[in-house]
Amino acid sequence: MCGIHLILDKRQKLSPSNSLPIESMMLSCAYRGPDAQGFRQSTGNRQQAWLAANRLKIMDPSPVADQPMVSPCSRYLLLYNGELYNFYELRNQLLQEGERFNTHADTEVLLKLLIRKGKEALPQLHGMFAFAFYDQQEETLLAARDRSGMKPLYFFENSHYLILSSETRSILASGLVQKELDEAQIDHYLQYKYATPGRTFFKNIVALLPGHILEKKDLQEKTIVPFTVGKEPPLALPQYHLSESKLLDETENLLTDAVLRHLGADVPCGLFLSGGVDSTLLLSIIQKQGAHPIPTFSILNEANERSFGTEDYHYARKAAEMYGQYHYELTLQPSLIEEAWHTYLSKTDQPIGDSASLMTFLLAREAKKAVGVVLSGAGADELFAGYNRHQAFQWYLKNYALIKNVSPAIKLGRHLPTGFRHPWRKSFRLLKKMSQSITEDPATTYQNFVRLSMPFPTGEPTAVTQPLTEPEPREETYLQYALDQDLHHYLVYDILTLSDQMSMAQSLEMRMPYLDNPLIHFATQLSPRLRLRHGPKWILRQLLERNGGRLFTRRKKEGFGLPTGAWLRKEKFHFLRQPLENPQALLFQYIAFSQVQKMLHAHVRQKADYSQELWALLLLSAWLSHHFE
Repeated sequence: MCGIHLILDKRQKLSPSNSLPIESMMLSCAYRGPDAQGFRQSTGNRQQAWLAANRLKIMDPSPVADQPMVSPCSRYLLLYNGELYNFYELRNQLLQEGERFNTHADTEVLLKLLIRKGKEALPQLHGMFAFAFYDQQEETLLAARDRSGMKPLYFFENSHYLILSSETRSILASGLVQKELDEAQIDHYLQYKYATPGRTFFKNIVALLPGHILEKKDLQEKTIVPFTVGKEPPLALPQYHLSESKLLDETENLLTDAVLRHLGADVPCGLFLSGGVDSTLLLSIIQKQGAHPIPTFSILNEANERSFGTEDYHYARKAAEMYGQYHYELTLQPSLIEEAWHTYLSKTDQPIGDSASLMTFLLAREAKKAVGVVLSGAGADELFAGYNRHQAFQWYLKNYALIKNVSPAIKLGRHLPTGFRHPWRKSFRLLKKMSQSITEDPATTYQNFVRLSMPFPTGEPTAVTQPLTEPEPREETYLQYALDQDLHHYLVYDILTLSDQMSMAQSLEMRMPYLDNPLIHFATQLSPRLRLRHGPKWILRQLLERNGGRLFTRRKKEGFGLPTGAWLRKEKFHFLRQPLENPQALLFQYIAFSQVQKMLHAHVRQKADYSQELWALLLLSAWLSHHFE
């Protein structure tokens, strides 16, 4: 796991002895790879290239596996960030073809594959990755990013330079790029909590999309295209004839293989444990396979914050006890949050208005004391239809005709009380969100399910929507649309982006077994209705019950976040409100200060629940102040 950086000096403006830009890039995110740093300079006839890496040693800690890695013939250079979970298989294939290896690292396997096959090697790669492969003889570049979007890759280009890195901060740190706010991203953020896919909050710095290749073969032109994934075996039987028992067996086999592959490392591994279905199922598989017990980590919030937080701590304790693991809890205190706040902001490369970002930062900091790798349940909800909104959207589609006729009555749900603590508050929040979201267009309705509920205009939904082309929308079509939206938008630009940012900020590698390539292939072949046949994520729930986890399948679905709604009402967390109470803050050049104050006052007085919206606003305000004031 690494931070990778590259400068292509297309007009050879930089002196070959001037390593300051590339060294500044390395220094800016040294936390991504504190175990080794290195760079190389390459001068050709047309251009010169600078390549650098910060290495976090997970596999083969020997110096010979450091980066940039150079081919034996000295022609090729590789920068690589990620893990290939099938690299032993690929290594054996290359050995049979006559290759010899000097390391036990997947970096060397990838280098030799790219030398032999170029971009045609990409469909063979199972794992998370971002890389830059440079041919010094031809002066060409091949860069790519894994198809799930687990590892980031950003770039900037003008007539003088192409600059590429794992983080936008490193591109800016080169001193070759002017730092400018892309104001157009604020509207998208206020709807979806992140920048437009493929864009960043900095002008002219963009993100390579998941599953895409960037090729540069001459000075002025580049090609960016998606790569095709490898051919996976089809389902053992057509899905509509696959019995539920066989479906569960196949899922468990694939998930078990994924877990065992993801535990492979030369450093200790742990698990983020919420006590929900996803992480508890991973834990049960580890125990069932007789793997060595691993540390588990969870957040402990105060009991009186459960209405705005979660009961994860209770179930995580039970899960660790049941499946025999070493369990660590991090107790949330105002002093802890205040102490970490400015460091957290400084490590937030791109703002994501999700409190799970701060939670991941704190949990990763705690986990790093004991392990070098941590497993996460990310991806399970998107692949196996696990969100409450999936079930709500299915109900909407099944009752579409009825809803059209009674929509005024449904909208009465907007008045349900959610601002104060009571036994039905979380259920009321879901019903209220649904009543605010429903329209006659299914695609727009689902976008509303996903969007923040700002009480002021933020523009029309900006994600791609499908028109309603039939008198009655087909359930299958729109359920597939909803799952695709979450898999390719919310998962990538919220969950996976914050997971990478906050784990790497602590020099901790995070792995996601549910996003193992064969499991993704299997799950995405299943029809949406099949994935929701017995309710959200029923396949994983039944697998966990097979493994003795019925206690955890009966708890209600809760998000991975912090009780920020409760915190904003407490004086001891006053520092969190400060970014929203300063009328001179940069944020208020784009939205009205008075509107935000009205929201904040309604929330503090328990008239409404704007937990998610206020967190997104305060995080954006604090981030803008950190970078541009």
